[in-house]
Amino acid sequence: MKPFDVDRLEQAARRYSGQTAAPAEPKAEQRADRRKRWLATNLSAERARATVSEAEARGAPADPQAMLATLARERIVGSNDLRDVNYLELAIAIARAVCRIRVGTAAGSGSLVGPGLLLTNHHVLENVEDARNAEAQFDYQENASGELLPIQSFRLDPERLFHTDPTLDFTLVAVLPTSARGRPLGDYPWLKLIPSVGKCERGEPLNIIQHPRGGLKQIALRNNEIIEVPGGKADFLYYTTDTEPGSSGSPCFNDQWELVALHHSGVPRLDQGRILKRDRTPFRDGVDDPALIDWIANEGARVSAILTALRAARLAGSAGELLARLLEEPPPNPVELGRSRGASASAAPAVTTSGPTATSVSLSIPLTITLTLGDPVAGSAPRIGATVSSGPPAPMVVPAAPPAEEGLVVDPDWSTREGYDRSFLEVDVPLPKLSTEMKEVTAVVPEEYRVGGDKYVLAYHHFSLAMNKKRRFAWYSAANIDGARRPTLPKRSDDKWAIDPRIDDVDAPEIQCGEELYATAKTDRGHLTRYLDVAWGTKRQALAALADTFHFSNACLQLSAFNQGKDRWQGIEQYLLENKARKEKRRMSVMTGPLFKRTDPVYRNKYMDYSVRIPLAFWKVCALVRADGTLSATAFLLSQDDVSDLPGFDEKFDVVPTQVTLAELEKKTGLVFPGLRTHDHFAKGGAPGTLELDTEEGPRRVLPIRSFEDIVV
Repeated sequence: MKPFDVDRLEQAARRYSGQTAAPAEPKAEQRADRRKRWLATNLSAERARATVSEAEARGAPADPQAMLATLARERIVGSNDLRDVNYLELAIAIARAVCRIRVGTAAGSGSLVGPGLLLTNHHVLENVEDARNAEAQFDYQENASGELLPIQSFRLDPERLFHTDPTLDFTLVAVLPTSARGRPLGDYPWLKLIPSVGKCERGEPLNIIQHPRGGLKQIALRNNEIIEVPGGKADFLYYTTDTEPGSSGSPCFNDQWELVALHHSGVPRLDQGRILKRDRTPFRDGVDDPALIDWIANEGARVSAILTALRAARLAGSAGELLARLLEEPPPNPVELGRSRGASASAAPAVTTSGPTATSVSLSIPLTITLTLGDPVAGSAPRIGATVSSGPPAPMVVPAAPPAEEGLVVDPDWSTREGYDRSFLEVDVPLPKLSTEMKEVTAVVPEEYRVGGDKYVLAYHHFSLAMNKKRRFAWYSAANIDGARRPTLPKRSDDKWAIDPRIDDVDAPEIQCGEELYATAKTDRGHLTRYLDVAWGTKRQALAALADTFHFSNACLQLSAFNQGKDRWQGIEQYLLENKARKEKRRMSVMTGPLFKRTDPVYRNKYMDYSVRIPLAFWKVCALVRADGTLSATAFLLSQDDVSDLPGFDEKFDVVPTQVTLAELEKKTGLVFPGLRTHDHFAKGGAPGTLELDTEEGPRRVLPIRSFEDIVV
């Protein structure tokens, strides 16, 4: 799968440039007449009944043909944005045909377009081997209660049919008839590929159903305008509908929910054949962030062109039989199918707006719908592009759990992240302070995602971190822990990690290390902020925070041999909460990070095209209010270097956590822990088991933690 392909973008831009410079299209009146003829003859009975109700409510003529002609004209000029519940029910029913396609760690979108046939992009499924390794995941969405529906995963069957077309960027592939859970594929509708022209015209709304960034299913409705329907060969059309990475292969619909195009690419601005960034300088592939590209449109392959290519393929055998069924059979009624065998929960939409002049509403129904009403806000730019939009991107979502378990879903609204709270303990405990030199190699957070104005702090639910972009791991991850507000959580599935899209290109990350780093045996994705530490509050809040910890920004590779003694390391927070924190509060703030050294070993496996130095030591600072009301700060190291110097530890990897002073930790990390050093009780005196080590830098106070009772608080 190649979600970001410069050649594909340049081709799309050249096509778009050529079409916009082409001879003028037919006059608006001619296009309107052609559109009216289509609407008057091709609306299905169910769509016609919904439209009749709408027309009669506005006093329109009762004669179906006259009424349809009136509505056709209104839809072209956009004079009416009111839609009754039938419109939304049809949207939801049609959306059940759309699935997420997983190929390894990559994700795209696809839809059923015939009995047992799936349509997606060529760059999502390029060959038979890709199809064998892929799965189509249906029902990857929430119900009306905000709970995930059970995912129905179907394997593909390329031996029965596999046809791909790099020019139009589409792949048609057969799907096995039963999901891993035993659900028939026939429970889902499929979309009819209609060859006739007239299904859409320039200036009309375009609706797209997609899995942006591989996340939950979403619909972008209306005021997503078709901006070019080329004449001539007309293989592609152009539009402004919201799309994100993971949207490749999404179906595009007209306002009658007929499939008109297959989304495949954004269109960048070109200058003398070069892709431009928003500052009008050339984009440098492999150097610049694709988020900087100046996107001017989206491009989709037209259904009529896809059908022409399929007919020309002259498929034989079982493939030919399946294609014949696609061309000849009528599709099932999606509403009827949805009502009888559809989603397990439904509810009336809950509608909210952002103010008296709002143009968008969010509907809480069995999937997320973005609905734009009326004219766009003056001066606002449409959200377009295959990899970026002018609004905040939907994040990559951690894939959902298998049957009996609940999956983790990253909150798609990045604006809800408040991050680490320095006043959480009712005393001021600031984040660690980076030095000037450290800031020079720290990832800068885009302004729209900053909390409190700090451009180096990346906020999540209940924790924050700062990324060392040179080493590709976090300088620190700081969390608030509330031990008194722990909801009962469901059993988790196999955990899936994701790139944080706010600071990196999810398809070609340069600041975070992705799945490739952890692809070999004897390695572990070590959480910096532990997922259980931040899983507090309501169940929804706990799950949202827990899911946030599964971003690669919060991970660091740990070798399996290094994990001895890890149980004591991971249990420090819980012990301190239960035994040392103020009982009525049971709160703590914890900061964790790797100890970066120039001598850290270089690592690169066969799946990586880059090398990284792997830290062999980790630190932790715990701040809590003791029973007597005073603040206490304790610092710990998990490092083979220290224990190898202590008597009784002969094994190279016999790793034991050690308590150290905050002053010592500041020297080692280069960080400053404002206000905490004066509350380090371990630094003020000796303790049983404390060893003074003579080092080149002078004596150091170290306490091996053989049991939790050894900890000085």
